[in-house]
Amino acid sequence: MPLITSSFKTRARTIDHLGREQIADCPTAISELWKNAYDADADEVALHILDGEQSVAAIVDNGFGMSLADFEEKWLTVGTESKIESEDGESENKRKYDRQKQGQKGIGRLSSAALGHLLLLVSKKEHYPYVASLIDWRIFENPYVMLHDIAIPAVEVGSLEELHSELPSLYEGLMRNVTPSEEDKSEAALRLRVAWEMFSGFEEKEYLKQNQNLDGFQSTLDQIVNQSQLNVFTERVVNTWQVAKGISETGTAMFMVGIPDELEDQLVMDSISEVNDATGRAKLKLLETLSNFTDPFVTEDEKNKDDPFSCIVVAWNGQLQRVLVGEEREFDIKDLEKMEHLVDGHVDEEGYFKGTVKVFGQEFDEVVIKPVRQYKTRVDSRFGAFDVRIGGYEGLKKKSSLPEELWEQIESKSTLHGGLRIYRDGLRVMPYGRDDSDFFEIESRRTRNAGHYFWSARKTYGRISISRLGNPNLKDKAGREGLMDNRAAMLFREIVINILIETAERFFGRRSKIREEAQADIAAERAEAKAKADRKKLLKNERNRVKKLIKENQPNLSAFLMELEEVQADLIHGEDITNLHQAKELKNLSNRYNENLKEYSLSPIPPSLGTVKDQYDDYRSLELQAKEIVKRLTMSADTAIEKHTTKSDTDVARSQFNTNRGYITSKVKKMAAEGRELLKAELERFEQLVDSCNKAYDAALSELLKDLDLGVISPSDAMKKIDLEFQKQEIANAQALKPYISALSSIRNAIDLEGLAIASLRESNKWQQEATRLNGLAQLGITVEIIGHEIEGLDLTMARGLRDLRKTDLSSTQNDLVDSVSFAHESLSDKWRFLSPLKLSGDHTKTDVTGAKIVSYVNNFYGNALERRNITLSTTDSFDNFSVYDSPARLYPVFINLINNSRYWLNVKDEDPKEILLDYRDGEVIVADNGPGVDLVDLESLFTLFFTKKQRGGRGVGLYLCKSNLALSGHSIRYITNSDEKCLSGANFGIKIGGLMR
Repeated sequence: MPLITSSFKTRARTIDHLGREQIADCPTAISELWKNAYDADADEVALHILDGEQSVAAIVDNGFGMSLADFEEKWLTVGTESKIESEDGESENKRKYDRQKQGQKGIGRLSSAALGHLLLLVSKKEHYPYVASLIDWRIFENPYVMLHDIAIPAVEVGSLEELHSELPSLYEGLMRNVTPSEEDKSEAALRLRVAWEMFSGFEEKEYLKQNQNLDGFQSTLDQIVNQSQLNVFTERVVNTWQVAKGISETGTAMFMVGIPDELEDQLVMDSISEVNDATGRAKLKLLETLSNFTDPFVTEDEKNKDDPFSCIVVAWNGQLQRVLVGEEREFDIKDLEKMEHLVDGHVDEEGYFKGTVKVFGQEFDEVVIKPVRQYKTRVDSRFGAFDVRIGGYEGLKKKSSLPEELWEQIESKSTLHGGLRIYRDGLRVMPYGRDDSDFFEIESRRTRNAGHYFWSARKTYGRISISRLGNPNLKDKAGREGLMDNRAAMLFREIVINILIETAERFFGRRSKIREEAQADIAAERAEAKAKADRKKLLKNERNRVKKLIKENQPNLSAFLMELEEVQADLIHGEDITNLHQAKELKNLSNRYNENLKEYSLSPIPPSLGTVKDQYDDYRSLELQAKEIVKRLTMSADTAIEKHTTKSDTDVARSQFNTNRGYITSKVKKMAAEGRELLKAELERFEQLVDSCNKAYDAALSELLKDLDLGVISPSDAMKKIDLEFQKQEIANAQALKPYISALSSIRNAIDLEGLAIASLRESNKWQQEATRLNGLAQLGITVEIIGHEIEGLDLTMARGLRDLRKTDLSSTQNDLVDSVSFAHESLSDKWRFLSPLKLSGDHTKTDVTGAKIVSYVNNFYGNALERRNITLSTTDSFDNFSVYDSPARLYPVFINLINNSRYWLNVKDEDPKEILLDYRDGEVIVADNGPGVDLVDLESLFTLFFTKKQRGGRGVGLYLCKSNLALSGHSIRYITNSDEKCLSGANFGIKIGGLMR
């Protein structure tokens, strides 16, 4: 029999299958067209969504564009592969950037069918006229039309103004595919007429199956014809293109009408939280996909600054432009590096990960993760090397090492920017990183054991970076639904999963020792932070309470004070009372005033009142005045009663007893009523809390028990989850109920919780101030240490230079100058040597320290300063001859401090003569002056740190350091109060010498 050959016959519906029906959703279609712009050497591509009689979507770029020949031979040629294109003469396009092409299937351009049924494509190539074409994708939905019968109209125009005049001819050419003219007798025209008649008949029958009549029916043919009569491609629409705006000479624009609801939803101006679920999901998905189209997780060093590519999305409501996706990143590498957990490294072609892992902020370098097995791959199955950069954070704020604000910021952005994505040469591979894509089985493992596997799809930020050259076998599926399921993709996924499991096991998961230690530290820090926050809250509440009471009480307190002053004027003297009855009335009156006065008390007062301080001082002044008057009234009443009573008048005392009992009973009754109300309300709240704790365990596991009965989950897995929930509920119940028990126990033991808290607050405030001052003091010592070393080096250099200079022949004038410099140098040297005792690591070598040496040191230190103030420093013979074997670095600062104090107070007194005397007697050195001396009330605090009575320049550390330095050598210091022991009338300090005397 003769051989029969046949060929495929392609219906137009094939284009619809390859384009619109292959695309998962609107954002995916946009990302495909953006990749085409990238391949066309564009450095800017934008999606504009414009409202109007019919909404229009425009995808515009500034790539190298197309000529009419390019459009016909490449754009309209389905399946044109990028590698063949590059070998087939595309070098005529002048490329600015060395890019690896993203297109692989040659059908990405058909994605435009998913964005609108009518497409106006306009392109401009350098040295070529504009080319424009009009396509209605609904033509390709007709299953009876053959593909080779459809003719796509295209024109060349010299300008965009000319384009508008050519649009009618493009519509006319488009209509020939649906309504061929009667004059056209070609076989193609005949087939088209028959095809559209058949399709319209089919649509009519389908419509009648669902409806009673044909009311409202409009065939696809009618829709296409009606669309051609509308003017939608206005100047407003075209001017979104970079070429139309004059900022680029080349590029391609795709203007689409009949856009899907997903794009229409972007025109809704309300925020995602204010729209219905469908619109909210559409807005969210577009933002999530397109805001992360290019890799946001590259460092500055990794960026190719010579190859920019920006993508933006703009919604137009009238002339109002809203940038939905801009060039500014909402979450990028800087944010990723702030996360508490980070895995950053390189995976080689054998599957070995090498890089850095950060755990709760602690970095571990040179981490190696081995693959689960040795991979033997062929050229067509190798996965290739790739980079990993994944950040994570704790799902519970209380377990996180991040500051609260940063944790909340990262958490709030997880919906839009979270997920583990894949990027090829810097552009996103869809759909990885979305909620509906779990390529690396992150959530699948998490449902089995969240604590062990750690990673969560939405608590994870990051990406896997591959390249077309380095990973040639990781190819996209035709439907852009991810990577093809070949062996390379399977091994690639296995390696990434192993990295996620290993990092969780070693660093982040429940079994990690690193995590266990970090969590203990975090818990301690959180407890301390909570205590600090509670103290602040208590302080704020107390300030508010005081402020409120002042506002409420001050008018009444002022009136009360006026009343007291009037009564005082009449009854201040007991002599005005002539009999016992009047005395009793005055006593009752003073008792009543005492009780009234208690109502104006603001106690307890917090340690710091802040801005309330001035108001409190005014209020306190009124209260003290009132107390003083009441005190006088009470004394007057007591004096009068004592004057007019005899020993037999017991009724006076009993009357006082009854009066006081009445006041107490009334007060107790009032507080008891208030307490019962609070206890009743709190008991109800406590019972509700107990009820909630009892039900929480059942509620948390109800779904699990249903799954267990249905066989959805195995008994062993169920038991693990039951145990885990038990532990969680135990902790939650303890946290909820123990504070109640502790507080009630304190009440039972008569512990004043509020008073205790205020006292604790005062103590905390006091020690915080002490710590701040000590820190400043320590810093002073460190500073002297550092500067002292530097000055010592400079001093030796200067001394050496001056010596060498003197060896040269100098004129008399030069010698005078050198002498002047040498004198200044020696003076400076003397001064800096006085700093040495202040150094933290000062020299403490012991030697014979005599009284004469001490006086010499003091005189050298102060120089003429004492004389200028008319202060006489004198010593006794016993002091000059006194000697002790000790460290000068410890003793000299003591005398400098004591004499400096005397100098200050003598200047304050400013009366001559001003004297300071140094004496030695009975094993004790005396440092005395004739200044004002120390008040007796200050003696208790005299040698404590930071106590000072100086009006200026005083830090309160001098006498404290004197006592400390002396104690190190076994000496002690006291302030002499006995006048018989004093040498002079003012301050007298006695230093009891211990240790070795000479």
